[in-house]
Amino acid sequence: MRITFRVRPRRTLARFSSDARARFAGRYALGKHMPAVETKQGMRFAWRGEDRAVRVLGGASSEILGGANLAEVLRDGFEIEQRAFRALERGEPAEPLSIHTSAGVPKSLDDFLAALRPHLPSWAQAEDDWCVNLQAEGSSAVHAAIDMAIQVTQPGADLTAPAARTRVACGASSYHGPASTSPGGGIPLGAAAKGLTHPVRYPVPSPFLRFRDESDDAFHARLRAEFIEYLDAYEHELGVVLFEPQWGSSVASTPWPPQLLRAYVTEAKRRGLAVVCDEVMCGLGRHGQDPRGATGCFLTECWDLRPDVVTFGKSVGGGAGHLLSGAILLKGASALAAASQTAYQSHTYAGSSVRALCNAASLLDRLESLRADVRRVEAAVKPALDALREESGGRVLTQGQGALWGGLFAHSSLAERSVANVALKEKCAAAGVLPYFVPVGGFMLTPRYDDDPELLRAAVGDLAQCCLEVVEEMKWSDGDLLPRVRA
Repeated sequence: MRITFRVRPRRTLARFSSDARARFAGRYALGKHMPAVETKQGMRFAWRGEDRAVRVLGGASSEILGGANLAEVLRDGFEIEQRAFRALERGEPAEPLSIHTSAGVPKSLDDFLAALRPHLPSWAQAEDDWCVNLQAEGSSAVHAAIDMAIQVTQPGADLTAPAARTRVACGASSYHGPASTSPGGGIPLGAAAKGLTHPVRYPVPSPFLRFRDESDDAFHARLRAEFIEYLDAYEHELGVVLFEPQWGSSVASTPWPPQLLRAYVTEAKRRGLAVVCDEVMCGLGRHGQDPRGATGCFLTECWDLRPDVVTFGKSVGGGAGHLLSGAILLKGASALAAASQTAYQSHTYAGSSVRALCNAASLLDRLESLRADVRRVEAAVKPALDALREESGGRVLTQGQGALWGGLFAHSSLAERSVANVALKEKCAAAGVLPYFVPVGGFMLTPRYDDDPELLRAAVGDLAQCCLEVVEEMKWSDGDLLPRVRA
């Protein structure tokens, strides 16, 4: 039987736009959202009602490719969707576009797993004892990683006992998802809302924790000693230590010093603690570092970190609205299977989108060939940010690697950095450039790997000029600034 639907008239664009700003409780305060985006072409976004396109440098690692390259990634899933649509119209059996997890899995899951395997660290491929949990966004992937890590490293433990080692250690500067529910950020509800997150943070190599006139060697030695003291004090409560090899918004894309991070990971694992590396921001080759036996997809591989679990973010789905993320248990899948266990952090449509899985498989198959593009991004961005750091007299600290970069206003007061951020937003709006503004005061840049280098170079140059104008107006003295790096 064919049902005839009565279609309501479409709302006008103008009415929808005003409704969206007033009623969408999303990233920004009600009524403060960015305009609707009419079209995108690489980094150029056309906002409704605006005369010129804005050059978007942000997006928090949500997109990897654009234009014809993105079309190739989307092709297989799009064709499946077309076939399914035609079959549905004819009333015939159709290829499923998603499947409730209680009823099965999509056949495209096989292609995704085959495409993922070569990107695991070589030791994980050799041991072949891995599995993956799939989610829709990064914070859920982190929860799944914690879940699997605790199960595998504490087999048979009563995790409901009052003395159970289930707490999660987070760095003093970290962000692993929405602050009200995820490890890391402390607002608006604080640590009390986060369940397992330990209320005391371990020390990290953030500029906010550095002493004045402290050399790199002295800073790192002090941090390592303080981390050991931290574990001595809280190890009996901890089940997992959570690391971001390269920070996102919490420290504006600052990479960890690799040797220091390896020392932290080694110390945690020596004590029997599970280690999770959250690569939602820096993974999928965005870091731009050389591979170490596999493809260089994860910093975990490139820096030989050997965690128990590594996460990846939503850009694996192509950055076109087909959401997918995940947590890869690198060793211990056989133990879960033997105990008839799985990742309990799951939901009814986790990893069930055929389009997302097809997109991800296609992207992963191409990923190794994109390293040259990531290095072209670095060549376009790094000189302008290096110059900004120098010309600002250290009032803007710039850092990053590959296609993940950032800048921090260097005043020691968060209140002053926040004032500078407001001014920067106004100047960037006037210049037609949009970085990802970070709450600590500054910006983050996560270009697509195939963004036009010349357009990117010009946009970053305009952003740098906006920053220089801000610090000139702020008139900060050298004594106001965070401690500077000293060799």
